[in-house]
Amino acid sequence: MSTTTHSPATFDVASTPRTPFTRLVAVELRKLVDTRSGRWLLIIMLALVLLGSAVFAWAVRNDQVAFFDFTSVAGGVTGILLPVLAILAVTSEWSQRTNMTTFTLEPHRERVVAAKLVAAVLAAVLSIVVAVAIGAVMSGFAAMLGADVDWDPNLEGIAAFTIAQVLGLLVGFALGTLLLNTPAAIVVFFAYFTVIPGLLNLAGFYFDWFADIVPWIDFVSAQAPLANGFDGVEWGHLLVSGAIWFVLPLVLGITRVLRAEVK
Repeated sequence: MSTTTHSPATFDVASTPRTPFTRLVAVELRKLVDTRSGRWLLIIMLALVLLGSAVFAWAVRNDQVAFFDFTSVAGGVTGILLPVLAILAVTSEWSQRTNMTTFTLEPHRERVVAAKLVAAVLAAVLSIVVAVAIGAVMSGFAAMLGADVDWDPNLEGIAAFTIAQVLGLLVGFALGTLLLNTPAAIVVFFAYFTVIPGLLNLAGFYFDWFADIVPWIDFVSAQAPLANGFDGVEWGHLLVSGAIWFVLPLVLGITRVLRAEVK
């Protein structure tokens, strides 16, 4: 009697095409508004921009004001809150424990991190567009109230403003990858943005030798010449302090994301 043997069925996924990177970016952009925290952060950001711009328009109703001033008001709000959105883009995967699903659907973690970074930068650029649009509307509102409005868009100022927004967002993103904890990353970012520059300058005031070091480690102050242009030394300040506050945390953070245990 002969026995017929059957080979077990196999499921070969080796030829399955990789998920397009553009689709990963689209998914990460959707995640920015899909969560309750991200949605409310955007709503609060828009409300604060509108409120701040309206108050500023009323305050300058009898004065001369420039179109770029309203863009700066809007950007002042987004410059503080956008890095928080970048932090949430990274840390929400770990705090809400969706990382297992994400890294199962896309096992190449570096592509997920890159998609999150691109999505965050696109959100920053979009915020600039919104800030300019709100600035135009509020400039018209101020003109209706009686202000003398200078409608020069100041493209150099907007370009410098955009770079500063993106740099701040990148620092928030880097801290998010390094800490993988939302509260901790937000606290460290606001310390970097508000507390640490003051402490560095205070230390430089009391210690002359440290005053020469401060420009090389204070990334916030190193961005100040963006509007007026950099000289050789100021470029060095920006690059060295940027390496400390962005490049190093990002490299360590990405390494941690690639090696962290998914639970």
